[in-house]
Amino acid sequence: MNSAMALTTYSNSFNHSIPQRITSAASQVNAQCEAHFIQILKSLSKQDKWIFITANTSMPSCETLLKYGIELNRLVRLKASNHLTEKETIEKAKQFGTASAIICNSSCYYFSDSQWLTLNRKITVLH
Repeated sequence: MNSAMALTTYSNSFNHSIPQRITSAASQVNAQCEAHFIQILKSLSKQDKWIFITANTSMPSCETLLKYGIELNRLVRLKASNHLTEKETIEKAKQFGTASAIICNSSCYYFSDSQWLTLNRKITVLH
């Protein structure tokens, strides 16, 4: 076998393994983010405040939420507004003082130690 052919064969197998490694690493990070999000949601659902979910936000099924011990009676799906953007809706919900969290597709805003914190949900896809 000539060296060009050997290099091509090695190169092709190397290129094939890179996407597999990236996919594996991304899946591992995603699973960790998902677990962290679920733990925060579980803790917040035990408080005497609401967890608001914006209108078009993807969320786990009720069965999944129950499986992880999340109190469903604390979750409120917000109706889409004709005059407020999602960002404006989130800011308004924060001002009411009745929410422990506000969840949208990109983030989870939650109240902890007298301040609003943000958990990035961009890579978290829950089933």
